[in-house]
Amino acid sequence: MKTITAIATLVTSLAATVALAQNPPTPPPTAPPAQEKPAPSLTGTWGFEVTHSAGTSTPTLTITQTGEKLNGKYVGSYGESVLTGSIKGSDFTFSVEIGTEQKVTVVYTGTLAGDTVKGTVTMGEMGEGTFTGKRK
Repeated sequence: MKTITAIATLVTSLAATVALAQNPPTPPPTAPPAQEKPAPSLTGTWGFEVTHSAGTSTPTLTITQTGEKLNGKYVGSYGESVLTGSIKGSDFTFSVEIGTEQKVTVVYTGTLAGDTVKGTVTMGEMGEGTFTGKRK
């Protein structure tokens, strides 16, 4: 009787092994890959409000961001100008040259947070100021 029980146990064990080999257990599902947060982008049209010693101005800027490079157009009360600059993370800087007879290089340095920007502006001999902006 012991032999029959041993053989029955062996056959059951062998059958379980064969079944397991034919239908291996499914591994647990892997977590989906972490989605990287898109890098902040200044690309778009912006309405700025700049406060400086001569008062307040409200230029419109159209910016294209390629990697860390910024290019675009500045349109304000002092005319149109080409905009060039850079962005690293959410910190940016760009400059424009304004004026008709006497040109002044204006440098904007600020921080991007979603659809808003804020920072400081230096205007050569015209002094310094602050700015805020919203994406249109």
